[in-house]
Amino acid sequence: MRPCVTFRAMRRMLPVIAVFLTASAGAALAQPRPMPPQPVWDSRGWIMLGERTVNGRVDHDRIEVGRYEGRFNKLTMVVENSDLELIDFRIVFGDRTEYHPKLSYVFRDGQRTRAIDLPPSESVIRSIDIQYRNLSAGEARVQVWGFRTGGAAPPPPPAPPQPPPAPAWDPKGWTLLGERTVDGRFDHDRIDVGRYEGRFSKLTVVVENSDLELIDLSIKFERGAPWHPPVQHFFREGQRTRAIDFPGEERTIKHIDFRYRNLPGGGRARVAVYGLREAPVWESRGWTMLGERTVDSNREDYDRIEVPRGEGRFRKLTVVVLDGDLEMIDMLVELGHGEPFHPEVNAFFRENTRTRVIDLPGEQRRIHGIQFRYRNLPGGARARVQVWAR
Repeated sequence: MRPCVTFRAMRRMLPVIAVFLTASAGAALAQPRPMPPQPVWDSRGWIMLGERTVNGRVDHDRIEVGRYEGRFNKLTMVVENSDLELIDFRIVFGDRTEYHPKLSYVFRDGQRTRAIDLPPSESVIRSIDIQYRNLSAGEARVQVWGFRTGGAAPPPPPAPPQPPPAPAWDPKGWTLLGERTVDGRFDHDRIDVGRYEGRFSKLTVVVENSDLELIDLSIKFERGAPWHPPVQHFFREGQRTRAIDFPGEERTIKHIDFRYRNLPGGGRARVAVYGLREAPVWESRGWTMLGERTVDSNREDYDRIEVPRGEGRFRKLTVVVLDGDLEMIDMLVELGHGEPFHPEVNAFFRENTRTRVIDLPGEQRRIHGIQFRYRNLPGGARARVQVWAR
């Protein structure tokens, strides 16, 4: 018969048991939470024939389908990870006949084509050639699915989610210099501005009603050669360019020339040009600028301004927002002594506005650095943030 564990032995084992239980509990707590289920389309009855990643501005790929037995009577194409412009879609059958369904379109991330009915053929699909290009920073992933002849009717792909309405841009303080509607695939327009008295220091271009590719923007002043700001870009409906600063001093604009095009699958974009006769945001005499940063993302962004040790001591701060609209999520002031200071500045700031004057706690304080959490507001440009102290 095995001896019983004595009370003294159990007391010696308690620390080991406690360590084991603590480690087990920590491991359980460290387990990541499962991701919520993502919406999927009903692929029952469909066979994935292949997928490709779009690697460039204009790309061409082929999916070999002949390895699958049997014939297909329907196809659909799914786009993931990024936005995509489909330029051409060609199906080659085993008897060398070809079929070009009309699919030239711009696809958002997560969208798919309708179910494409294939023409009657006694041959299997040999290959599918796709010509396309990415429309944003990511690389789109394209899947092609087939529905086999003789199967039950495939469920239709769900309707793509509707994007949320873009926030309206506030044109307060800006002058509308003119607007044009983009009529074709490639278009050229001119806006004559000389009829406006006075001179402007900034421009912005607002895109409405459809998506647009801006190929070139040329600004002709009263004197000198035309100026071409670097604004080649794809614009979603409701977006605008950054506030474009003119070279040199305020200038009188004679006219503005555009080269642009509507993106396939959309409507006719309307382009409006606004000019700003810039007035000073505030009187900065007596203030010292500690630094500035440009906000790079519409998602939450983090930045830090390092303040040199020899800058002295300050009692007050203010933050100036330029070039775009901004949501200030948090601000932390690192002081020479004591706890960091979190002023209450959580707010939305319009372009060319600033925070209230922020009083630092206590007497004059030495500032080591300033941390920000913020983001650009959708539909606007990249905001520039300046910090001033006195």
